[in-house]
Amino acid sequence: MKYFDAHNHLQDYGSPSELAGALAAAAAAGVEGMLCCATRPGNWQRVLAIAAGGKGITPCLGVHPWFAVEVRGGWLARLEELLRGAAGLGEIGLDAVRATACQEEVFAGQLKLAKKLNRPAVIHCVGAWGRLLALLREHRPPAFLLHAYGGSPELVVNFTALGGYFSFGKEIMAPERGKLRAALKTVPRGRLLFETEAPAPGAASGPAGIADIVAAAAGILGVEHEELAELAYRNGCNFVNLKV
Repeated sequence: MKYFDAHNHLQDYGSPSELAGALAAAAAAGVEGMLCCATRPGNWQRVLAIAAGGKGITPCLGVHPWFAVEVRGGWLARLEELLRGAAGLGEIGLDAVRATACQEEVFAGQLKLAKKLNRPAVIHCVGAWGRLLALLREHRPPAFLLHAYGGSPELVVNFTALGGYFSFGKEIMAPERGKLRAALKTVPRGRLLFETEAPAPGAASGPAGIADIVAAAAGILGVEHEELAELAYRNGCNFVNLKV
């Protein structure tokens, strides 16, 4: 059985030995693909180095909305230079809870870059779904992944029409998350992905924990675990290769 972890931050492991252990456990669990997402210029090179030294790791470089205020002159040109290698955009997006004056400008600049360089984008969104939809319609990146999707089930069709993929994490395992589970059921199977966000709190098992998340999703969707794992793996590969 093969798995794809659609969103993690391997650069945040505290030591090389912790990272090596997490990757070894992931390989043993059958994780053959993953997206390792940077969050700010200071960890772009680290993400690239981890991807270069691992197997099946696609690096994604960008500025997370929380850190938009930290960017300095020339950051976008530097990002463009690094993206001319095999990398996607991410983690980028909008966050209404931690909004800053420059957040939308930084996000829009990265969406333009995704379109210019024909790169997929991994997007974070909290409380700004309407504005996100408007910006995606304006800038039209070739493919994008809504990481830890938290929008309404009704918006799924709009994002799908623009080339969107949707990723779900451990939150779907909570029975009280009815709206989230409804959104999961609404997503077209060809656009469905799963993620650990390792090493985030609650993701102690690292990328290997994707197996438990897929198992939970399979139960919710009424499909076989192996079938869903294979589907999500193919979807991850398709996203990286801009198949929408």
